[in-house]
This record gives sequence, structure tokens and C-alpha cells, in this order.
Amino acid sequence: MSLPRITEILENELITGWTAELITATGAETVTVKATAGKVARIKVVDAVITVTPINGSNAMWAALTNAAELDLTGLTGTPMAFDTSIKLTFSAAGTAWILYK
Repeated sequence: MSLPRITEILENELITGWTAELITATGAETVTVKATAGKVARIKVVDAVITVTPINGSNAMWAALTNAAELDLTGLTGTPMAFDTSIKLTFSAAGTAWILYK
């Protein structure tokens, strides 16, 4: 398969069925993004003074993220993370983060 065709397939997958959502926490808390299994392709922390940790059920899937380190698993080299229980974000304090999931 040619590189342009692979790129087309990946781009179609990324725009089909994915949800981009701004998640807001009112304090240090865990917010359920999706109560069932799913995949996460991107997390972007908006606020500079907080950390956000992606959680699968009760297990951290990645180290705590800040606004200086976006988790981006899109593109040719990225593979979205599979969450087999649920998709949650644990916030260290009040703030917001964008998530791309399905």
C-alpha cells in the first residue's frame, strides 16, 4: 500500500468517530470522560498550574501531564491508547483540558 493511501486511511480514522471535548474540573478531582472502554488520541492541558493524569478504571495510563507537555498520539507514528475499562482524567486542581477520544 502506498504512503499516500496509508495517510488517507489514518486521516479518515482520526476524523471519523472521534470526539473532541473540553473537560473542566472544579477542584482536585477525577472526571469520567467515558464510562465504557475506548481510545484516547490526544490530551492538551489548558491551564499552567495543574496536572492531568489519564486513568483507565483506577490505573494511570500515562504520567501526569502539564500544559508544557501535550500527549499527541495522532499521525503516522502515533497509536491511540486503548482504555479497556473507562476513560477518566484526574486533575490536581481546578482547570481544563482538551481530550480527543472515541
